[in-house]
Amino acid sequence: MKEAVLDQKFAALKSFLQLSPTVLEVMQRQLPEMDDWALNRINPYTFARSHQLDTQDTIHTFVHGAKVGLFDFLYNLTCPMCGGIVHSHQELDQIEGESFHCYICNINVETQLDDHVEVAFRIHESVHALRIDPLATVENYFRYHFSPNYNKSPELLAWIQSTMRGFQVLEPESSFSFGTKLQEGSNRQGHILQVATVDANSGSFFYVDPEATNPGDELHIELLESGFTPFEKRVPPGKYIVHVHNRTARRVGTNVLHPNPNVITEIVAIHPTKVDPFLTARELLNNQSFRELFRIQQLSPNLNLNIKSLTLLFTDLRGSTEMYDRAGDLVAYRLVQDHFKELTATVKKHEGAIVKTMGDAIMASFSRPVDGMMAALEMLERLDALNTRWKDQGYELGLKVGLNEGPALAVMTDDRLDYFGQSVNVAARVQGLASSGEIWITDSIWNHPSVAEMIQNSGMQTERKEAILKGVGRPTPVVRMYQGESSPYRNSITEKSSDDSASASRLESVR
Repeated sequence: MKEAVLDQKFAALKSFLQLSPTVLEVMQRQLPEMDDWALNRINPYTFARSHQLDTQDTIHTFVHGAKVGLFDFLYNLTCPMCGGIVHSHQELDQIEGESFHCYICNINVETQLDDHVEVAFRIHESVHALRIDPLATVENYFRYHFSPNYNKSPELLAWIQSTMRGFQVLEPESSFSFGTKLQEGSNRQGHILQVATVDANSGSFFYVDPEATNPGDELHIELLESGFTPFEKRVPPGKYIVHVHNRTARRVGTNVLHPNPNVITEIVAIHPTKVDPFLTARELLNNQSFRELFRIQQLSPNLNLNIKSLTLLFTDLRGSTEMYDRAGDLVAYRLVQDHFKELTATVKKHEGAIVKTMGDAIMASFSRPVDGMMAALEMLERLDALNTRWKDQGYELGLKVGLNEGPALAVMTDDRLDYFGQSVNVAARVQGLASSGEIWITDSIWNHPSVAEMIQNSGMQTERKEAILKGVGRPTPVVRMYQGESSPYRNSITEKSSDDSASASRLESVR
């Protein structure tokens, strides 16, 4: 490892005063002691656990490390069945398509940022040049192409090993041949011959079918730049010589297997794979450091990524317009900025990120409803503390908060990573129902484990209702959270229009 370059990187990191000195000290001491395999794909959760560090402090430090060129991001599209890394990208917008195909398991996997996109960190080549040859041995091959976060049971590993019939490295424009006997199997798919390459993410499948046309005693498989051909073929039982040809300009590893998907499913049901916690792409997008440091990252305007579950929080200030009239622009601006600082600190503390500000309102995102709920409660407490100071100057503001959880799309708008979808619209509309000092949440938040208990412990009162929200075709169950005793709530409430947060409003009926 180049110690002088490493020292330069850590000098740059130490200029970020918000980073934990403890994490920096441990990281600077440990990186030179890690071998090339460990430096190739670092899981910040595992690093934090191994060295008794705060997980979020560690993640923030790794993200800053990527900014100063200590690490590269790796976005690994990972199969949930086998843990195989189907694709690995260094840029977020290199992730394409609504799904990807694992040719080891022969299944389509939805491209969800929640579970199937693993974010790891690799040491930058300017600091250390990794010397790893994935094709040196079959052990290297699987170690390189499979996530270490997926811990298969001994039973599953034994079955996988029993299905393997060979591993072969193919040089460019080279071939190899092997003999095999294909017979009818007991599973409903019959006996299967599979030739697959993980590094090229492709496979060729031959299914035994007594009624299939006899192709002769030789089978030919060609690896092209687009993948193996044929992809699937049915052949009658018999003995065959199989020829595998590499027509590409790269060196690849190939596996010959006789898989049985039904048996694998049964084994996993009884002996499930244990998955170690890892940083997901959803968590990264909800990381305030990533938002701040990589806001100018050149992402494709066509970026369109699925998120299965995202918690969205909207806020708005009551009384800010009047304060501008009474206090003047300078004082009012300073007070609003103080409120933004408190809200931003709260969001970051609870593992969220500010998506954008709109006038004196914010939109924030979280990976879990419980984090968004904790942030909302703390926001009210922090604004109360600010008001205690402001009252001496004759000013007071009120905060209105709305929360919703649901699926969303990550998109690029106006050179900023944003979210789109009905879940976003509902969160904004629910915030429009709130009065000063209130939090309004949807059922998706209320029904999440531990949220109801958290609300009960907060001392806030709750009132369940159904609201007719603009743009939502049916009544939406909502929960109003308010402080202390309150007069009976009105049967019609004002929802602030998202098109003009300063003035426009309309009535929404609530049952």
